[in-house]
Amino acid sequence: MRKALAMALAAALAVCLTGCDFLHRSYSSVSPHSATYYESEDRSVLRAESYQDLVNDLLLLVGGHQESGTILYYPNGGLTGSEAAEQACAEVQHETPLGAYAVDYMTYTVDDDKGAFSQVAVEIAYRRTAEQVAAMVHATSVSALEDLLTAAAENGGDDLVLQLGYFRDQSRDVLDTVARVQENLGVAPDSWQVHFYPNPEHAGIIEILLTAEEPTEAGETAETPEAAVAPEGTAPEVLP
Repeated sequence: MRKALAMALAAALAVCLTGCDFLHRSYSSVSPHSATYYESEDRSVLRAESYQDLVNDLLLLVGGHQESGTILYYPNGGLTGSEAAEQACAEVQHETPLGAYAVDYMTYTVDDDKGAFSQVAVEIAYRRTAEQVAAMVHATSVSALEDLLTAAAENGGDDLVLQLGYFRDQSRDVLDTVARVQENLGVAPDSWQVHFYPNPEHAGIIEILLTAEEPTEAGETAETPEAAVAPEGTAPEVLP
């Protein structure tokens, strides 16, 4: 079990480090062989010596589609364990591309009576399967979107989920590309939906649904010739 967890977390780095600067902080020091993020040699427990380490640990768990995890948080005069856990869980779920795309909710308990560290036990529920996360296509920029989207549509795909290495307020470029591909393929302009995670300004993951969705609530599916936008994985809204 512990070996499987360690292998899953190591594999998760390939997912959660792509586009890692979307929190406006650096994650480049994280590696599957770094001792920084593991408390012991068997790597069954993660270690965090700062708030940023705690965020990185949670991203490792999400990237590995782990449903639970234990993190030993060493505050070093900073946030308490409870404060850090609350902020880090909210940040990962709502402000990171992978968290906004994949996570439904997180729950946690904190034991602050461990002396030098606080023990944070996390439970994670997902809105995406492990297979969906693994099936994401990785690209360095939105320049790859037109070819990838054309191929997905021509091959009868249901969707295209693209994880980007670079994105800076390029949602309009994405929507223009989607409209161009639809026109080239003779697809009705209101039949595809575009979702940006965590938001259209700083998207690290773009999801394009190639089949029309039936709305469950008013406003969830936009009746518009432009592709719809869903920031933070919520109901789509239309860019002006």
